[in-house]
Amino acid sequence: MARSLVFSVILFLTVLVGAQEKETMLTVLFMNDIHGMAWQYDESDNPGIGGLAAVKTLVDQIRAEVQGKGGDVLVLMGGDIALGDPRSNVCKNLPVVKGMNLVGFDATVVGNHDLFFGIDTFNEMKKESKFDWISANIYKEGGTKPLADREYIEKTFDSGLKVAILGLSTREIEQITTAGLSGDIVVTDPIQEAKTRVPLLKKNNHLVIALTHLGYFDTDKSYDGFEGDNFLARSVPGVDLIVGGHTHRQFYAPVKIGDSLLIQTEGMGKWLGRFDLFVKGGKITKNYFKMYPINLKKKVGSGNNISYQFMEKEIKENKAMLDMLAGFKCEFSETVLGTIETPLAGYREEARFKEIELGDIIADIMRERGKTDLAFFNAGSIRQGLPAGKITERELYSMFPFLDTLFVGKIKGKELQDVLDYFAQKGQGAGGFLQVSGISMKIYKGSALDIKVGGKPLDKNKVYTFAINSFIANGGDGYTMLKDLKNKKDTFISLPAILVEYLKKNKKFPKPEMGRLTIVQ
Repeated sequence: MARSLVFSVILFLTVLVGAQEKETMLTVLFMNDIHGMAWQYDESDNPGIGGLAAVKTLVDQIRAEVQGKGGDVLVLMGGDIALGDPRSNVCKNLPVVKGMNLVGFDATVVGNHDLFFGIDTFNEMKKESKFDWISANIYKEGGTKPLADREYIEKTFDSGLKVAILGLSTREIEQITTAGLSGDIVVTDPIQEAKTRVPLLKKNNHLVIALTHLGYFDTDKSYDGFEGDNFLARSVPGVDLIVGGHTHRQFYAPVKIGDSLLIQTEGMGKWLGRFDLFVKGGKITKNYFKMYPINLKKKVGSGNNISYQFMEKEIKENKAMLDMLAGFKCEFSETVLGTIETPLAGYREEARFKEIELGDIIADIMRERGKTDLAFFNAGSIRQGLPAGKITERELYSMFPFLDTLFVGKIKGKELQDVLDYFAQKGQGAGGFLQVSGISMKIYKGSALDIKVGGKPLDKNKVYTFAINSFIANGGDGYTMLKDLKNKKDTFISLPAILVEYLKKNKKFPKPEMGRLTIVQ
């Protein structure tokens, strides 16, 4: 009996060692920050891009190829599947969830935008998911119970390869989500959580993957002091691969920091990343990396002879996915509300760095609707601009993935100075960069100078009326001084609804007077 047991143990160890010494291939397919883009959509000069129907076709093809060679496949999402296409917002993000089920995703990390609709909606998303939601540093019920399905998952493939996937979410979630601002969740330090878990995961698995929604920054931390993937890689040894999200950074090759390889895409469903890892003895011996454009195109010709060519071979859309999405009734009105003569830029590369015409228009309409002295909103609350030509309800709602409502209130000049100084300190590139109306100022070395309200110098003892969006009214992006203001109220009218109302009445947007923000370098 004893000899039989010893023989069994020796046989088990021999098989395990053999599995470790045999070179195996793991293909990691990844996306991040899809933001509700379950359907194909149009961008300026790039029509008919993205969509989970094309993603499924591509994933099925790659899965068949890899498995035909004896390899293993993981399909991962770096968070923020919610908030983007207004149809997905209307349907509580379930089109994306069910689309990911059909694609065959293994896991997603919890992103900040996944919690913008609150805990109840998040739980409904989880309930419909056939993939795992993971995060090791978000807790509910007084900080004792994980919010996600699991902190990490471990998978053992038929090849014998064992892989752990650890979820890590940005601490910013406490400051910029409905769930965080209401105190429904506690977000702990992701780096410390990783330091606690990675050694054990490394001991029990051949590979450790961190599936993160921390962001990749030019420095170890963001301008707000939150740790990024680069800081994680420098601080926690033993993580083989970091599949990231949050900052929409497009990597055309993996970045090597310490023990870790870092990858991410620009998001919005435009790309599927592929990373083939060849593993032997628990070590990555070689790798292959590729980004697949999801039917992205390039503009060819000029004038009346413009056409669009696929960057790579066209990816046909999967019928089962199209049929599933067609079953959702999440549509906005396609009635033409008005027209604009020239395109209005609104992407983060413009809106978070300078005053833009679209920002002035939105702020002016907020001020008019609220009948206030001034108005402002954080540039991070819009995600895209408007094309020239006819404007429908869909275009207006597509600009606002968060469906902020309009707050009105009163603020002392001294308090307003504090708000604008905080804005100046955040600087260019931040989601909290403000677009304003009724105000002009200079920004110099973290201070707001030469502030004028209604063309007159700011009076610190005067009480002004203001209109702002609900996100910063509730302290989002660190504007806690606005959260603490007592003289404010929610109109419960969404910002896109206000723009719809304006266009129905006026047919065109006003031409704003520019020059409200002067940034002195």
